[in-house]
This record gives sequence, C-alpha cells and structure tokens, in this order.
Amino acid sequence: MKKVTTLFLGFVLLAAAMLPATWAIAQQPLVTASNLTEMIKNAKTPAEHEAIAAFYDKEAAANEEMAKIHRDDANIYAKPGMTLHCNNLARDFRRAAKEDKALAAAHREMAKKAAENTGQ
Repeated sequence: MKKVTTLFLGFVLLAAAMLPATWAIAQQPLVTASNLTEMIKNAKTPAEHEAIAAFYDKEAAANEEMAKIHRDDANIYAKPGMTLHCNNLARDFRRAAKEDKALAAAHREMAKKAAENTGQ
C-alpha cells in the first residue's frame, strides 16, 4: 500500500511540475495562412510576434524549396521558353523567401520590443 501511495504521489508531483510548461504551450498562438492578417493586426505580445515570425520562417523554407525545384527543372528543359519560365519562377520564389525572412526578422524585433515594454 505504501508503494502505491508513493507512486501516486510521484505522479501527482510530476503532473504539477508539468502544468506551467503545458500552459505555456497552450498559450502559444497558432498562425496559419487563413488567420495571418488578423494575427498581424492584433499582435502585441512577444509570443504572438514570435509565432508570426515562425510562420514566415516556414514560408521562407517552402519558397526556397520551390526555387530549388524550378532551378533544377530549368537545367532539365532543353526548350528556351521552358528554361526561361523555370528561371523566372526560381527567381520569384527566391525573392519571396528573402521577403519572408525579412518579415520574420521584423517580427522577432517586435517581440523583443514587446518584451522590453512588458518586462518579460
């Protein structure tokens, strides 16, 4: 009986110790393409700006991947029209990735300022 009580108490203490981490995860806002505009309009906390920055990081990675695909495709096509098409898309995706990275950096800077203003 003592072993069961000790084990139970251990689980209770473990659960209690995990609560702050669980709450922090639950409070982390999720930014998606469908709510991005609203999140940007309302972002005030460091966590909100960090979540937006993480969204732009993912976008940048996806755009870099698309740029690579189109760059590789341009090397495969022999027709000049298709090569130009692929090179243009690769350039545009690289530009988009660069802009996404700049937006992520800007939101990280906003997160720092928000943290300074709130003392976090």
